[in-house]
Parts: sequence; C-alpha cells; structure tokens
Amino acid sequence: MEKRTDAELILVGSELLNGEKQDHHLKYFGEVLKGVGLHLSECRMVGDDEELIAEIVRTRLTATHVLLVCGGLGPTEDDLTREAVAKGLNEPLGFSESAWEEIQSYFESRGRKVADTNKKQAYFPKGAVPIPNRNGTAPGFSLEKGGCFIAVLPGPPHELMPMVEDTVMPLLSRVLQRQPVFMETFRTTGIGESTLASIIEGVFAKFDMFVFSSLAFAGGVDIIVTERTPAQERDMLKKNAAVFEQELKRILGYKFYGKGTVSFEMVVGEALARRGMTLSIAESLTGGYIGKRITDIPGSSRYFLADVVAYSNEAKVRFLGVSENTLMRVGAVSEEVCLEMARGVREKTGATWGLSTTGIAGPEGGTEEKPVGLCYCGLSWNGGQKVRKRIFPGSRDHVRERIVYASLYMLYKHVMGE
Repeated sequence: MEKRTDAELILVGSELLNGEKQDHHLKYFGEVLKGVGLHLSECRMVGDDEELIAEIVRTRLTATHVLLVCGGLGPTEDDLTREAVAKGLNEPLGFSESAWEEIQSYFESRGRKVADTNKKQAYFPKGAVPIPNRNGTAPGFSLEKGGCFIAVLPGPPHELMPMVEDTVMPLLSRVLQRQPVFMETFRTTGIGESTLASIIEGVFAKFDMFVFSSLAFAGGVDIIVTERTPAQERDMLKKNAAVFEQELKRILGYKFYGKGTVSFEMVVGEALARRGMTLSIAESLTGGYIGKRITDIPGSSRYFLADVVAYSNEAKVRFLGVSENTLMRVGAVSEEVCLEMARGVREKTGATWGLSTTGIAGPEGGTEEKPVGLCYCGLSWNGGQKVRKRIFPGSRDHVRERIVYASLYMLYKHVMGE
C-alpha cells in the first residue's frame, strides 16, 4: 500500500476567529487534495499575528509534506502573511517586477488607478515562484524547503479556487511525482444540497466507478466526481463522466450550469449575450457588489449597461425615480421600493432587464417588523416585474453575498425562460 502523504492548512484572518466571516476553505481543500492523493491531516485558524504565523510555518516545515497558507495577502497593514511566511522560512523578501506589472495591468484593465500600497503584493520570499491571480490583485507564491511544498494563497474563494485548480494542483502532481487522480466538478445553482442529493441519488448508483461528494457555497452546490480506485482507464472515466454530465442536464436543466471553475455570473452573462439582451442594476444594500461580479468577466460590455448604487433615499428618488410617497409609506426596505428601483434603472438606461436590491445587512438597523437579514431583489422587464423577499442569517458580508446570488439567480431563471 502506498504511504499516505499529509497536507496541512493554515487559514489566516482575525475575521475568521471573531465570527465576522465564515470559513469556505476547509471542505474545499479536503475535497480537491484527494485529486492528488493527499490527506488533509490538520487545519489551523490564526489571527493577523506575524510572529504566530511565522512560528507555525517554522514548526510545520519538518512535520508535513505539504503546507497551504490562505489569507492575509492584501495591501493593508494587517495583511502580514507574506512577511510572516518569509520569517518562518528564514528567507528575505524580494521584489518581483513581473508580478508588479501584472498587478498594474489588473488595475488598468478595469480603469482603476493602482495605489502605492499595492506594491507590497509584489514581494515574495527568496526562492518563491509567483502564482498568478486572474481575479484579484494578490498573487500567491509557492516554493519547496526541507522536503515540504508550500503554497501561499489569497483568502477570497473566487480568487483562490482558480489558482488552486490551474496552478497549485499541477505543481503538487509534479512535486509528488504522481498521476493526478481523475476528478471533475459539476456546478449547480438554485437548489439546496439535501434536495439535490435526493433528486440525483439514483444517478449516482449508475456510476460505481466514481466517488461523489458535494460542496455547498452561497451560490449553489458543486458535485465533485473522483475515481473510486487509482489507475483506472482514463478514457473510460472521461466517457462515463460525460454520460453523467448528460444525466445532470436532463434532470436539472439550466440549474446545472457548468464544469470546473466556470463562475455563475459568467454563465448569466453569456445567456444574456446569446439572446442579444442587456442588463442594468440598481443596488442599495449590496453597494455595487453585483456590478463588480458582472464586470469581473471580460467582455461584459456586450450586455451590461449600468450600475446605479443608490444607497440613500435621496439618491433613489433622484437617480431612479423612486416615489417619495412610496418611501414615506413603506420605507426603503420594501417590495414596492425594490420594484420601483428595478423599473427605474431599466427605463432610464433602456436595458432589457432591470435588477435591484434593497435590505438590511446589519449588524444594526433591524426592527421586529424588519429584522437584520431582510432582503429584497427585484426584476423589471418590458411588460412584467418580479420581486423576491428573503431573510438571511449571518454576518453583514454573508447577507450581502447571499442576496447577490439570489438576485443573479432570479435574473437567470427569467432569461432562461422560466
């Protein structure tokens, strides 16, 4: 029997320890590391403490085969991971011109000016190789020392996951000199994890060559398919995975939206583009977050017209044409105002669809009638409109993340003709 190879995970961020943010990493890494035959033996959460992070890195170098560190690679003063890891490795930090050029290009491509503080993100420990980040400003890095492979990555899942799957996993396969385990990820939305499992349970039974697992996140559920035993015929595994994909399409329809790291907002955008449709957004509690997700996709100008962030009542009236009487009668967090926002942004920009959000993200501002977590998303089109009320528990960031996906899903359903 092949000797087990262990990996350890360090999650950096005081916000994880004080409950401001939820951990989305542990289950994900537990699943993907199986793809190269690794066993995740330990996970530690640590605050933004340079000395503590350095000490953990120093002691784990000789205790594990693979060490993964996530979080703390931003440009602010409390982003200390790169300095801490360098200290733990006893290596100096050096500046990478190529990484700095990539960071500058990222800002320029979005019409934004790069700040001097971002320059710290182009520093790496001696001997480290940068890991490109196509969805953010913080490149990761990897290196080997004392028989341990180390990868250091940013915290946000939408940045981290493509970096893991595009760069870290192939590196690990090469370092461990193993044939990668066959694994594919199938992405679904608009259906809960337990409901999804009950619907497709019978499908799983048809594919005994695979092990199935699921990973739930704010926007949906990923089904992860892994070969049951090593050294199976790869072409046959690919054929069976293709058959499984067709089964998912037949049962789930548009709720199965893609494979690998394809993002939901990319799929929504392509659905709009194929139909020659356009979108404008009016955001209140989400503060431009939906627009950011849409414009993170290259080529989104084909279908995206405008994003109006109308946080105050005055802005809702002035820029979206929301009625002052409506605001006085039912308040900004209401079905009526949400619909007026969606209709207003659609009519003022000439878009096919107008999408809107309003709500109370917290942690303060709630009442018995309108509690923290109360959200509305609205949709307007020529001849119709729709609003949805949701109450999401959790932190301010969690509430906003959930309503972003709920809004995009409502739009997606209507674009797909439901």
